[in-house]
Amino acid sequence: MKHMLNLPRKVYFRAGSLCVALRELPEIYGCRRAYLVTDTALYRSGAAAGISDFLHRHGLRTAEFFSLDGTVTTDVVESALSGLRLFEPDVILGFGGGASMTAAKALWLRYENPTLTLAEAAASPEKIVSAGKAKLVLVASNFATGAQNTPFSVLEDEAGAPLVIKSFSLLPEISVTDADFTAALTAGQVRAGARALAGRILCAFTDERCDEFTQGLLSEALAAIAAYTDTAAEGNPAARERLHNAGAIAGAALGNVLDAADLAAGLTPPRSGERLEALCARLGFASPAALYERLEL
Repeated sequence: MKHMLNLPRKVYFRAGSLCVALRELPEIYGCRRAYLVTDTALYRSGAAAGISDFLHRHGLRTAEFFSLDGTVTTDVVESALSGLRLFEPDVILGFGGGASMTAAKALWLRYENPTLTLAEAAASPEKIVSAGKAKLVLVASNFATGAQNTPFSVLEDEAGAPLVIKSFSLLPEISVTDADFTAALTAGQVRAGARALAGRILCAFTDERCDEFTQGLLSEALAAIAAYTDTAAEGNPAARERLHNAGAIAGAALGNVLDAADLAAGLTPPRSGERLEALCARLGFASPAALYERLEL
C-alpha cells in the first residue's frame, strides 16, 4: 500500500475563483483551444455559455459537447471523440456535476490514449498515460460527488453494467470549486446533494483503508454537511459555499480510500461498527442513529 495523498495539481476554491483559474489557461499554460464538456441543463441555462464567453475574451477558441443527461455511457463518450479529435484541443474542460466530470475524464483518457479502450483502461489503469496533448480542467457546479477532485470516471458499458475507471492520471491539472454556481440550486437539489455526499463520506470513513489524513478531510466535510444543510437549503450563500467546499474536501479524500470496485458494486453506508462510533464521537453525536437522522439518511 502506497502511503501518499494524491490530489489535483491545483485546487481553486471560494466564490469567484473560476475566473482566476481560467485566466491561467492562456497566461500560464499557453492554451488556445478549449473543448467544453457539460450537461444539457447547464448548456440550456446559459451557465456554460458564460465559461465559453470568458475563454473567447481571453483568446481561446471553444467547441462544446453537451449531450449528457444522467448516466454517462461508453457509447456517449465514443460519440464525442470524432469532434474532439478534429478540434484538437489543448485543454478539455468539464463543467457540471458527476456526469460532466466522468465524461470529461473519459474523453481526456481516450484523446491521450487513442488505442486504449475504456474497458481496457478499467481493467488495466496502469496503461493510462498522458501524451501531453491537453490539460484536464474540472469545474464543479454542485457538491454531490466531489468528482472534480477524484480519480474516478464512473461509466456504464454497452450492456448497462457499471464500468468504473480509477487512475490518478485522471486527476485534473486544475480543479475549481466556485460557490457562485450553487446559487442556482433548488432546496431539493441542496438536500439531495448533501445526502449523496454524506453517504459516500460514511462509506469511505468507515473503510479500513481510511487513514488519519483522509479521516480528517472526511470528518471535516461531514461536519459541514451536518451543520449547514438546513440553512443552505433556505438559500444562505455562506452555507452553500460551506457545502460546496465540503464536496471538494471529501472528493480529495475519496479517491485515496476507495477503489473502482467499491463504486461499481455500489456504496451503502454502514449502520454500525467501531469506526462509525468513533466518527459519531468525533462529531459530537450520541449514536449512529442520531447522526443518520441529522443527515437525513
